[in-house]
Amino acid sequence: MTPLKVYLCDVTHDTIILVSDTIPVNLGYVGSYAKKIHGDSIDISLFKYPNDAIEKIKKDPPDVLALSNYSWNSLLSEHICSIAKSKNPSVVTVQGGPNFPHKSEQQFEFLKKRPNTDFHIELEGEVSFSNLISKILKYRKGQSNLFDEPLSGSVFIDPSKNILVKGQRPPRIKFLDDIPSPYLSGMLENFFDGKLSPLLETNRGCPFKCSFCHTGNDYFQKIHMFSIERIKEELEYIAVRSNKMKNTVLHLADPNFGMFPRDRDICNVLADTQKEYKWPLSIIVATGKNNKERVIDITSVLGSSFPVAMAVQSMDEKVLKNVKRSNIKLGHFTEISASIKKQGRSSGGELIVGLPGETKESFTKGVKQIIDSGVTRLTIYTLMMLYGTEFKDPKYRSDFKMKGKFRIVPLNLGEYEGTKVFDYEEVCVAHKDMSFKDYLDIRQLALVVESIYNNQVFEVFFRYAKTLSVSPTELILRILNNINKAPSKIVKIFDEFKRESEEELWDSDAELTNHYKKATNYKKLLDGEAGGNLIYKYKSMNLATAMPEWIKFLGAMLEEFVLEKKMKDIKSRQHEIFMLSEYHKYRTWKFLDGLSEDQVSMKSDYDFLAWLNEEKPKPLANYKLKKPIQYYFVLTEIQQRERYDQFRRYGTSINALSKIVTRIRVENWFRSVGTDPKNIQNYKFNSKRARTRYAMST
Repeated sequence: MTPLKVYLCDVTHDTIILVSDTIPVNLGYVGSYAKKIHGDSIDISLFKYPNDAIEKIKKDPPDVLALSNYSWNSLLSEHICSIAKSKNPSVVTVQGGPNFPHKSEQQFEFLKKRPNTDFHIELEGEVSFSNLISKILKYRKGQSNLFDEPLSGSVFIDPSKNILVKGQRPPRIKFLDDIPSPYLSGMLENFFDGKLSPLLETNRGCPFKCSFCHTGNDYFQKIHMFSIERIKEELEYIAVRSNKMKNTVLHLADPNFGMFPRDRDICNVLADTQKEYKWPLSIIVATGKNNKERVIDITSVLGSSFPVAMAVQSMDEKVLKNVKRSNIKLGHFTEISASIKKQGRSSGGELIVGLPGETKESFTKGVKQIIDSGVTRLTIYTLMMLYGTEFKDPKYRSDFKMKGKFRIVPLNLGEYEGTKVFDYEEVCVAHKDMSFKDYLDIRQLALVVESIYNNQVFEVFFRYAKTLSVSPTELILRILNNINKAPSKIVKIFDEFKRESEEELWDSDAELTNHYKKATNYKKLLDGEAGGNLIYKYKSMNLATAMPEWIKFLGAMLEEFVLEKKMKDIKSRQHEIFMLSEYHKYRTWKFLDGLSEDQVSMKSDYDFLAWLNEEKPKPLANYKLKKPIQYYFVLTEIQQRERYDQFRRYGTSINALSKIVTRIRVENWFRSVGTDPKNIQNYKFNSKRARTRYAMST
């Protein structure tokens, strides 16, 4: 009998930019396990790009079409199922992924809205999908009815009875090496195409039970691991190909990397690949929620390429209880931040807007506590009310009077075979302790934090403020409260951000889709006027288009503090602020401009490098020079490589920059500084070549 033709798709919207830009290792795990079980009785093909999948389905329809189901591609996957059904009505269509309810009533509702999806795989997919393939093979041979009985790991609506049918959940795979490596088998070879970054799991599971995360489910409580030997082989395999493709990024899918002693071995392997292949230059991963000392120690070998994030989500004990979470103590948090900083590494915290019980006041207090603890970045997310979490539970929502609104998952939209598809998410914008106005006010605070504090973008201003006994959050809140006094370009950016923060929200998914299906509104999405990640979109606008205005505004804020404190030598202080503004201007000179790699320089009568090198800020007057020195500001070879990789993939539009700033550590793109450009971190520069390659990439 002809092998069963199976297409596996982890599709991503790519109309505006490539949104989900990782190699589909999830498909690889499912496909390699299915191939192990069923061998030559199945023929598997993998797809990432939606139009490639659609064209293949039209030309050579599959027997089985299985697609991933995340919040960012769920409706795109359903649309591709509809295309497959039109070409081959007998095709068996499957979705699988975390974007799925746990309760039967909600599962029935979810699947009724996806009539072209025959089966949904619950939780881990390898065993369940292989069970489904076994059933399809029997059905194909006339030995059974496809929908005649529950199937382990699958949920479906019986088409003849219109009832939900659920099989038992199969046990998780304890020894993950039982899943053949899709990298080492060559199954993922075609995805090393220069556009996608490698993604790898080293373990599965999470011991925490956070209400806002799908891995908080009891099913995922135990940790299962791939062997170190296998991970080493995979990283070597990936490094060779990533280097060839000029890729600089590695994504690790682990939810708590660094918590386990063996993660030290993985870091050592990555350090070796960095030395031999100059890859990866940056690693994107969620670090462990506790055992922070271990996380810091284990990952220290990777230096600045591995930041440590401390995801607290809230600093309020009542809120933490509501979402079944506990945090490390604030004093401990501060000690860890200081330790990371001494190593020359970046540290980060995370908060979520909209958690039940959080007020505007408690949230702002949490922002102050985290930033003043010394972290270099505080990421502020909006609560997504995801399937597979308690936030889709009607009773839980009712208890806290949570109000959700719908918005497009940033840039996840497109037109396929004449049909416009919008993948959307529901976010919490109010509850009994937080009004909608409070939500909008917090969003304004989040934009200020993201634009001027995170990544040490304006480090010299915050450092100078400390010498005036002004804390980072005092400066942040002064800016927020005086934003209407800022230069007009900044005021316009914040006004537009507030407007779009309201206009992106819809009371229902139907209202959202009906609005954006109209040609004029759809064009706004394509033109970047709507539908983006607003925090990063407007951060990019601030940094790429309004840097001179921000320098002027921050300088004015510092001068206000000087005057308020009635300090002596006001003219000297004003000169210091002017000179540090000049230093900052050249350090960040067109750092988000894809065509700018030119060398710039300035004369300074202050030793800024010595001033910045001090662990605790001292008065800038202490570093006044008798004779001015010439500073040169350059992009090193490593910086040029990373810029090339990012601009080549995404371009230089605001939508592109909003993606890039989530993929890089922005501070690593600021120009390196020295008194001799030839000796600044092995600086190499070819102006003609650089300008040509970036121009071609856009």
